[in-house]
Amino acid sequence: MRHYELVLLVHPDQSEQVPEMINRYQETVKKSDGIIHRTEDIGRMPLAYTIENMHKAHYVLLNIEANEGVISELESLFKFNDSIMRHLIVKIKKTETGDSKLFELNNKKDDSRKAKVRPSDEKKEVKDGPTSEKADKKVEEQADDEIKKEAQEEVAETQEEVAETEQENENANEENLEEGTDEKKEG
Repeated sequence: MRHYELVLLVHPDQSEQVPEMINRYQETVKKSDGIIHRTEDIGRMPLAYTIENMHKAHYVLLNIEANEGVISELESLFKFNDSIMRHLIVKIKKTETGDSKLFELNNKKDDSRKAKVRPSDEKKEVKDGPTSEKADKKVEEQADDEIKKEAQEEVAETQEEVAETEQENENANEENLEEGTDEKKEG
């Protein structure tokens, strides 16, 4: 058996049907004794160029280990499914099990979707315990606090600079007025 990575671009109007489609394709792989290493429902994202007058698509990523017969069967299923705009099947040397960069970028804030899509991660969280999740949140909060402090410091410095500039302008205006009145007195 070989390792494959499958990427599907699903029509955005069919996003509700994506979980059912994923289950169908997973069952096809499992029936032939294949292994599913990673399933990511990345969600709707903008396309680099329009496809079928669409500017967005629903992205799905699967990493599987299967025979070539299963891959040809999946490919025919993809071709005849109207809701799949594009598909890509790539042979890879080793299995990827961690989150993809695209998944991390698109789902930074929404960890609840990640838990639903990736049941294998739930097992890891049980082993790690809730403390690691709390620690991650604390680290994120500390980073946010540091960023806020830096921004506040920059704002304060900018306000000081503006105040100094205004003071200099006022002083220059007063000097110009004094020079003008001195010239009138002399003249």
